[in-house]
Amino acid sequence: MSSCRGILIAGVTNQARTQMAEGFLRSFMNNAVFISSGGWRHGGCVHPFAVKAMADVGIRIDRQSSTSLEGARRQRSTYDVYVSIDDPYPDRGSDRYHQQQRQQPWGEREEEQDAERGNSGEGALSAAASSSRELFSDPLLASATPKHWTVAQDSTDGRQAWTLWSPRDPRIFHATSTRKLQDHLYEGEPLFARVRPTELRRGCRVQRRWQVPSVTERYAVETAEEQLARVVDARTQLAPLCMELIRGLEEDYGETLLDAAAVAAYTAAVAAKAAETKEGHRSITGEKKLA
Repeated sequence: MSSCRGILIAGVTNQARTQMAEGFLRSFMNNAVFISSGGWRHGGCVHPFAVKAMADVGIRIDRQSSTSLEGARRQRSTYDVYVSIDDPYPDRGSDRYHQQQRQQPWGEREEEQDAERGNSGEGALSAAASSSRELFSDPLLASATPKHWTVAQDSTDGRQAWTLWSPRDPRIFHATSTRKLQDHLYEGEPLFARVRPTELRRGCRVQRRWQVPSVTERYAVETAEEQLARVVDARTQLAPLCMELIRGLEEDYGETLLDAAAVAAYTAAVAAKAAETKEGHRSITGEKKLA
């Protein structure tokens, strides 16, 4: 066992991204460190697409449970590493609709993917390259969060509490209150939001914040195959992040935590799955030509 007391992975729902990160860390470290995950609004079970995506690379997460951060808050002094997984900041003000990939022959698409990844050996553990899908806004559908809104802190980084405005509250409405002087001009916001940093992050010596797109909810007019592709992209992004975290812990604690055999097995599984997918596309293309 390692001298690291534990790793806590925090998310919003604890159904897909946090569960895949927990599975990667357990596999790459060979259960040498206690790892736990939790969500502020945890769901009932692990997302089935996350289970399928991890099973394709030889890692089982179906036995993991989707829990909240209440238990971790009661044990907040027993973790050394805090990792929060949130949506990327550039995509928070954009509408969550994706444009379909343009139809092109499989050979050209394969060449473009190889050019984006570089060589296939490094593509297994490198971050997912930007796909040909582009974000766009559909005026006929409900819009997402307005672009002029700003997000102060991540949902896994702070606790947001709302305070009701009341003229009987001396902390808000007092003799020299600016709100009192402006009431005759503008009916101010009836609620006041206060964001407090979570005690879980402040109590850990190693802190990381990963920005990975959310994959739990399906986009409008999106098929199951497209959502599964987004889960696979998130899995490809989480693998190098987990390896980077483990290497950083090895430098901090002076221990060997990364299991080379598990990493080699993951790389081989990713390469085999990519070859299988490529062969399947080629067979489908050949059948269409014969038809």
